[in-house]
Amino acid sequence: MRSRVLLLVILIATCCSGCWDRVELEDIAWVQAIGFDEGPGGYLSTTLEIVIPHRLGAGGAGRDGGRGPGFLTMTVVSRTAYDAVDLAAVTLGRTLSLQHTQLFLFGEGLARSDIRGLVSALDQSREVRRSSIIAVARGRAEDVLRVMMSPLEMSPSRFIQTVIQQHPRTGLFEARRLSTFISALETGSVSPSCPIVAISRGIGAGKGGEELSRTPQPGERIQKPEFPPGFESPGWTATQLQAGQIPQIGGGPVGVMGTAVFSGGRMVGDLNGDETACMLAVRGDFERGGLSIEDPMEPSKPEYSMSYEVRGGKSRVKATRSGDSVQIDVEISLEIDYVSSRTQTDYTDPRNARMAEQAVGAYVKRILDTAISRTQEMKADVFGFGDKVRRTFATWPEFDRFAWLSKYPRAVVKTAVNVKMTRYGLSFAPPRIPPGEVIIEREREP
Repeated sequence: MRSRVLLLVILIATCCSGCWDRVELEDIAWVQAIGFDEGPGGYLSTTLEIVIPHRLGAGGAGRDGGRGPGFLTMTVVSRTAYDAVDLAAVTLGRTLSLQHTQLFLFGEGLARSDIRGLVSALDQSREVRRSSIIAVARGRAEDVLRVMMSPLEMSPSRFIQTVIQQHPRTGLFEARRLSTFISALETGSVSPSCPIVAISRGIGAGKGGEELSRTPQPGERIQKPEFPPGFESPGWTATQLQAGQIPQIGGGPVGVMGTAVFSGGRMVGDLNGDETACMLAVRGDFERGGLSIEDPMEPSKPEYSMSYEVRGGKSRVKATRSGDSVQIDVEISLEIDYVSSRTQTDYTDPRNARMAEQAVGAYVKRILDTAISRTQEMKADVFGFGDKVRRTFATWPEFDRFAWLSKYPRAVVKTAVNVKMTRYGLSFAPPRIPPGEVIIEREREP
């Protein structure tokens, strides 16, 4: 009897095991990036960037010996994103998988309408990774995905991985994950935000970006970089731009810089590179980045600009509330390394170092105050001040009824920036000053 029972158990186990639901890798199309735009007649235009595995071999840069790019881009117009995935599957003859999708890119036009429902649908998918990057494209997402994002990488996913690594090294954009974007949508203490992606201005648009990596022929005239309006004004720096506005010739056709600011699911404005760095510093997420400012002794001469490597320090944010009135006190501390040698003033001298620290502090405070004022006009608290205001309430329902985001535009925000110079290039101290040497400091003109 036992033998029969054992035989029956083995038979059932054999029948229930196996790969009945298996799918061969050759039958799957791996989607690496998805773009969403406004389609005709109120429909949704979905652009899928699908890897072609056999073209990512030894051909280099995803070109596989000149036989074409290592990815396929197709755009489908449908009612929903999941309709687009199904329609793409029946035309490609493969099952589309979103398990390795690393970027969800929303066109600016669609983002300025409302993407709450679309983002919520992605969050409900079993395949979509919550660690995927979410971003907004200047113009249409389809245009960005149809160019080869970087001539140095073999696939779009590799470019996404490497460009996100520049977030903690530059501070010019934030790496916003789908999970954190969803959390910001659901809470009333912070507004959603994400990085801005764009095609470089005036070059590469609509042509696949091939000419960007081309070597100029002998005697060929090189086009001058296109500068944005106001670049000649004192105090202007390239980090006060956004993606697609960087004056450049050659290089990669796609860049990431700046922050798209949302109120709920609708994009209401943006921050440039420097404003993004200040936002990250207030939130305690700024690690390091470069900063170039005018020489306080020669503010009208960009050739005497000073450059620093900036590292994030402590950030203190305190909220006090009296009825519906809220005051926010913000204090950020930064450490800087002096790396410039273009100025005519010796700021490595301890007697001039304080002047450099004050110049950096004044510049950062000016950018920070501008960014806060602009977000108050947008009614979007991307700085996370609401997290501090929430602590002034005993319970969450009380804070929820307070409706912080409606009070943020009228909040009084006071800022302070402390800057300390810790290194002089590769040295921990400036060059030694011989005894008896006197440095005559010039008085700055009023």
